[in-house]
Amino acid sequence: MRILIKISSYRNKNNLSNIYFDIKGTNYRKKIKTELYVNKDNYIKDGISKTESNHISKNILLEKLKLQKIKALENLNSGKWKLSQCEKYLKNGIEVKSIESFINKNFNDVSIFTKKDYLNTIGVFRKHLEINRELYLKDLNRVNLVQFKANTQFNGIKISSVNAYLKKLKVIVNKARKQDLIVNNKIFDNNLIEKTNKKESTVRKIKVTEIEKAIFNSKDIYELQAISLFIAMIIFKGMTPIEMVKYKHIKNSTITNSNDNYIVYKSKGINRFVKFNENIFKLIQIIKTSLYFTHFDKNPEILAAYNNEYELFNLNVSLEIKKHKNLWNIYQKKIKQLIGVSFRMANTIYIDFINNIEISHQAREILVGKIDASEIIFDQENLLYHQINGVQKKMEIEFQLSKLIALIENKMTLLGVINLDDKVKRFQTPLDFIKNISKA
Repeated sequence: MRILIKISSYRNKNNLSNIYFDIKGTNYRKKIKTELYVNKDNYIKDGISKTESNHISKNILLEKLKLQKIKALENLNSGKWKLSQCEKYLKNGIEVKSIESFINKNFNDVSIFTKKDYLNTIGVFRKHLEINRELYLKDLNRVNLVQFKANTQFNGIKISSVNAYLKKLKVIVNKARKQDLIVNNKIFDNNLIEKTNKKESTVRKIKVTEIEKAIFNSKDIYELQAISLFIAMIIFKGMTPIEMVKYKHIKNSTITNSNDNYIVYKSKGINRFVKFNENIFKLIQIIKTSLYFTHFDKNPEILAAYNNEYELFNLNVSLEIKKHKNLWNIYQKKIKQLIGVSFRMANTIYIDFINNIEISHQAREILVGKIDASEIIFDQENLLYHQINGVQKKMEIEFQLSKLIALIENKMTLLGVINLDDKVKRFQTPLDFIKNISKA
């Protein structure tokens, strides 16, 4: 088996040709592209002439490719690697340059603070892609950028902030392209960086009639789930999708003698609490019923235990958040189509409501998530306890929660999902539940 380093006869629109590995053997041949592109006229005797732009960095890269070829041959000929392992190693490519070192070297024409912004952006990029290694220029590819955008939106980052990160990443990509360190010119397109929706960037008033209309217009259970989750996220103090996945149930009796049940979740490091009442319990049950209806067969691991009446999602799986992202991407599209806003609007609607009611400053700070109410929320002797619970009741009345729940229940019946109140006592296991709803 032989491995040669060759240059392609094909020239791209920049008049550059790809350097590739040519693997040859008896009845076998395979070409593997590398990340190195040069002008074919400047590729002489396995080297790159000084007439090539960025010839020093390209010659360094070429030497790394030669070392990669030697290592692949040694492991292949010694029997340590199979041919498939050799190919995988060559396809993985080499770390051309870390993004951090590229920024430090090529962004000296900007202020220290601007350079720091670019470095911080790379930190955010790494965090939301869940990559625990140094990032290289080859990591700035279309797949990673699309995944980064989806992950940031899922985690509740505003589109304006996501756009700001993507614009900085685009500047880095463009600088690297000018040095032929990145050749693909289709990494960014018009759809990756969205135009900010001016209607959504200002406080938009969502009328209850708009939500009612969306319920009537819903054509399938997934659309109805998206609406139900959107309503829940508003009532649950402007939750984000990831907070909806990760919220926990606690019973007040563990702290006081009360039997009240609460939802608790962290938002920006602050504990947020939502007290269960009949409406909220019913809303959770409706969503839970529909989730079992649609996801028990294919993704049972994402669901909370069937006998857990207060939680929707399995908290253990919520740590493996990738299992939820595809699901929430579907819901995000549905709510956009039905109501014309994203799930982020739930927080805007909630904050707008809180800012327009008469309550004390401290109660407002607690309700908008600026103060942790862990020591207040369960103290029935505290005046704030009654203020906060009063606000929750006002909000449910303002948004006609009981009416919306009834409309959702009726629509689910029309779509073939049974009413939990009618049959829940018959079901002993999730399987029994699925069997019954399939007959409904």
